[in-house]
Formats: sequence, structure tokens, C-alpha cells
Amino acid sequence: MFVLFKKRDFSSYISDTFSFLKLFGKHFFKNYFIINGGFLLILSVLLYFMIKVYFEVLFSASGAPQGSYFQQYFDDNLGLFIGSISIFGILIIVLSLLNVAYPIVYLELVSQKNNNDFTTADIISLLKQNIGKLLKFFLGSIFVVLPILAIVFGIVLALCLILIGFPLLFIVAPACISWLHLSLYTYLTEETGFIQALQEGYYLLKQKFWANVGATFVIYMLIQVVQSFLTMIPYFIGIAAFLTSSTAPGWNTETGSSMSIFISLFFIFAILLSYFFNNLVILNQGIIYYSLREENENLTTISEIDLIGLDNE
Repeated sequence: MFVLFKKRDFSSYISDTFSFLKLFGKHFFKNYFIINGGFLLILSVLLYFMIKVYFEVLFSASGAPQGSYFQQYFDDNLGLFIGSISIFGILIIVLSLLNVAYPIVYLELVSQKNNNDFTTADIISLLKQNIGKLLKFFLGSIFVVLPILAIVFGIVLALCLILIGFPLLFIVAPACISWLHLSLYTYLTEETGFIQALQEGYYLLKQKFWANVGATFVIYMLIQVVQSFLTMIPYFIGIAAFLTSSTAPGWNTETGSSMSIFISLFFIFAILLSYFFNNLVILNQGIIYYSLREENENLTTISEIDLIGLDNE
């Protein structure tokens, strides 16, 4: 049994994230791919054709005057180009919102049932209930949070000119990531408004600042290392296969076609890995969120007292 409402420190923020995956990982990712699989497939297909067409045009234009071939191609296919970009942008937003909301909803169901004894339909039902809040948080983040982050990172980058900003980046970046996720957890799981959720997320971040920032930084860096390693494997395999199978020097139509396919598949693999591993960051933030709620509300202690009362009866 995994206890969400539990007081934790820096090390248990990290260890309990992996303990959760050990216990519930199979159920978690099974439902993740059931719910998000269709969107991921459509995204992959669309991205494949967009990148493939771009590189085929690039290699076809290699002998044409600079810029003329590109200009003519996009003028002839302007409607298709705009439509593809629009669909791709909308799909990215939808998939990103689902990807962020899924772990939050999953943990909320775990907190309600104290186990993972729930179905895909239960997760989808709770996701549907939070669609409005997700859209509000997304729009609010653009008009409220983004300007704040722009100012903060602008100051930090300016300080990089005198070297002070470089170490600050390793603190400010994970702090902002944690603040946003704790705010979203608050907004989706509690009866709060958008601004109130941002304030509550800020107070939760401050409550155990160094433990929160440290755990976020460690998890994020771990993901980056693993993701980079996994991404480089097909990259080097593809480059080696290309160099060893090339029969003619320089670029030609066949070479361009092969490279466009390889680059398309490489980018798709990298993006899918990014979505997949992002779950680990959000789950870690969930562990932090429920731990801080336990410290503030003592929900486990209250529940145990209630159980003792029922036993006495």
C-alpha cells in the first residue's frame, strides 16, 4: 500500500516517487497510453509528414537559386502549410494539457481510494470534469504567469553577465517548475480560484523551499540524462548506417529521402520520450504536494483518530 498523505523530506520526495512507480507503474502507464495513445499517434504521423516534406523540399532545392524554390513551394501549398501548422499547434496544446493533467487526476483517485482500484473510465470521467479548469489555467498562465516568468528570467539572465546569474539559474528554474505544478495540483484538486491557486502554490513552495527545489532539480536532471542517452542511441545508429551504406559521394535525391525519413523518426522518438518522462516530473510534484498538505492539515492523523472511534463503537 502506498500512502500519499505522509510527511516527507528531500530524500523521500525522490525515493517515494520511484516507490510509487514500482507499485503502480504498470497500471499508470497502461491507462496513460490508452487515454493519450490516439493523440500521440496522430501527432507522430503529422510530425513525420511535416518533417519529411520539409527535408525533401530542402534537398530538392539544393541546385536551385537560394530561396526561390522554397518561396515557390510554399506559395503553391500555402493553404496546406497553414492548415498543417494549425492542426499541429492545436494537437500539441491538447496533448500537453492531457499529459500534465493525467498524473494529477491519477494521484487524486489514488488519494480517494487509497489504492489503484479504479478504471480507465474513472480517469477519463475525472479528466472531463477538469477540462474547463485546465483551459482556464492554460489561458491564465499565458496572460499572468508567462509575464512574471519573463521578468524573473530576464533578471537572472542579466545577472549572468556578472556571473551571479549562472548558479541562480539552477535554483530559479526548478523553483518555477515546482511553483507551477504545485499551483496546478491545488487548482485541480481543491476548490480554489486561479489566482488563489498560484498563491497557494507559492506558499507550498516556500514551506520547504530547499527540499522542494532540490528534489525537483534532481528528478529533472535525472530525466534529462536518461532521455539524452536513449535519444542518442538511435541517432548514432542512424548516422553509422548512413555513412556505411552511402554508395555515392555528396547529396542526391535518394540520400535526401533516406535522411528525411531518419530525421523524422528521430524527432518523433525524442518528442514521445519527452512526453513519457514528463510524467515522472509531475508525479514527483504530486508526492511533494500531498506531503505538504499532510504537514499542513494532518489528514492521516485525523483519519486514524476517526478509525479508532469507529473501532470503539
